[in-house]
Amino acid sequence: MRRVVVLLLFGLAVSAAACWAGPSLNNLNIGATQEPSNLLPWEGAADTKENIMGLFNIGLTYFDSEGVLQPGLATEIPTEQNGRLLLFRDASGQIIRQEVLWTLRANAYWSDGTPITSDDAVFTFEVQNTPELPVTTRAFSNMIEEVRKVDDKTFWIVYSVPNLFYANVGGSIGLARHYDIAPKHIWEPIYRQVMQQVRANPEKASEIVEAQFLGSPPATGTGTVVGSGAFKFEEWQINQFIRGSRRVDFFLDSPGPVQNYIQEVTVQFIVNQATLLSAIIAGQIEASDDIGLAGQDPAILQAQLGNQAAVEVTPSGFIEKLNFNLFPECNTAADLLLGDKRTRQAIIQAIDRDDLAQTVFPGATVSNSFLVAGDVGFNEELNPWPYDPEAAEALLTELGWSDSDGDGWLDRVTEDGRKVTFSLHWVATTAGFRIRTGEILQEFLADVGIKLEVENLPGSVVFSTEYLNHGSECTWRGIVEYAEGGGIAQAPADPLSNELYAFDLTQPVVSEVADNVPLPANGFAGTNIMGWINETFDQLRADALKEFDLEKRSEIVKQMQVVYNEELPTVPLYDRVEIVTKATGLVNYTKGTAAARTQFWNPWEWGWEQNGAIAIR
Repeated sequence: MRRVVVLLLFGLAVSAAACWAGPSLNNLNIGATQEPSNLLPWEGAADTKENIMGLFNIGLTYFDSEGVLQPGLATEIPTEQNGRLLLFRDASGQIIRQEVLWTLRANAYWSDGTPITSDDAVFTFEVQNTPELPVTTRAFSNMIEEVRKVDDKTFWIVYSVPNLFYANVGGSIGLARHYDIAPKHIWEPIYRQVMQQVRANPEKASEIVEAQFLGSPPATGTGTVVGSGAFKFEEWQINQFIRGSRRVDFFLDSPGPVQNYIQEVTVQFIVNQATLLSAIIAGQIEASDDIGLAGQDPAILQAQLGNQAAVEVTPSGFIEKLNFNLFPECNTAADLLLGDKRTRQAIIQAIDRDDLAQTVFPGATVSNSFLVAGDVGFNEELNPWPYDPEAAEALLTELGWSDSDGDGWLDRVTEDGRKVTFSLHWVATTAGFRIRTGEILQEFLADVGIKLEVENLPGSVVFSTEYLNHGSECTWRGIVEYAEGGGIAQAPADPLSNELYAFDLTQPVVSEVADNVPLPANGFAGTNIMGWINETFDQLRADALKEFDLEKRSEIVKQMQVVYNEELPTVPLYDRVEIVTKATGLVNYTKGTAAARTQFWNPWEWGWEQNGAIAIR
């Protein structure tokens, strides 16, 4: 391996022997390198937002630390056995309709004391289903025919097509992207006013939505923020911290005396990973989230921390990948022929992905799929795309690229007579391993004549809808790198892989506008931020989602991976692991299982050992 991992530490003016503040004050300081762009329930894909929202909200269901799905806001999980899941089949036995009955807990209240009711669920779906709004994904809300209120605490969700993930967290239920249900009494006045102005001034819809919906006080934390979770929102200082206090009226019991459990949580945003690490070693930060220390070597990290903190390593279910801008509307990307699969095949072969993974992310393994290796439905017979710069150069030559002026960079003449240099824009967050990745990619791509323009931006920028979902407007002009959920021991066609489809062919009537591709026509909604359209893949996805037989579904998903592996709308780099640190004495702060994935924590269970004794699950 021609590259060496270097661990940088920036000293802080605090002794490493400083005592932990948490046990004495029953509070917890968590360090994170990324910050959410807003607190809107319907928008956003970044895990850091998922974590923050998880402090203040809980869904109809949640995963416990053993990966078992448990009822959250709901009294129980709907199943056929308890009569809450109704499946309707045609003459051939295929499921054509599905109805799910949910009942909310009688003692479930919003953090301002307002009861959580069926009206909140009906309203949440109304917002989710509004095409003018930048909803991140409608992969599951598009399946919903109706949300029907029965009484104040009970409602039906009627799916016009099967939804195998009807009870899973993470937007799969289809009411909202984050934690299922939003408070109607907070959001309805904002929503009505925004939609009234949008419909009166359609030409200014995007500006109105950005300013008054994405920029509304509950979304920015400058007004009343109300949640359903264990902690009540208190304060958000942008670029500094977000803070919450424990709710005494939260309906889920802690596994011990409540006074022993964390009473206040502060998440501090420390963009530089080395600074975060120094703060952990110095005792200023008592725990890290599941993103902040990505790329660190766990063994080295544990040796640095000694017995003052523990390092937990778990499979992540996430694949680090390069996403290509395939929008013909973005001339800069189109000039580089990114829409031709041969360009993407050249780029994957120009990168020594084994070298890259070992260098920037210890414990990671190279990926060739949109599913993590070994997952249900994982295809082991895919093209491994080994490092082969000669094959990459041959493809680039075939596409008309050459170094005509001898400056070391490829160029070509477009059909309209312009000379274009292969200068490729790459953007990622400021995480240390991604900064290093940018440097390494520059070296590999330079070897085949591609100049990589590297840009690192805060996560709050990269993962914002205004940036990520506007690739057709060239907000990012070539590649954006991040990690996408690829499942871990989940059913085939895991919903977190829904970034790849364009048209939702599960619907009886297919829209002329690609449902899942962010464009002006759909309010820039959708998770297919690349603009990749492949009819074969979309049909296979639709077939998989309609199939409840897991063996048959798995075989369809294997075919989906063959299409993906050939077309490479994204270049998979490696399957990630996740690293969390936690101070000695901090209990129940655990990733526990990869099944929880984006829903990292159950904060009502966190506590400090008090005189060596605390109830532990």
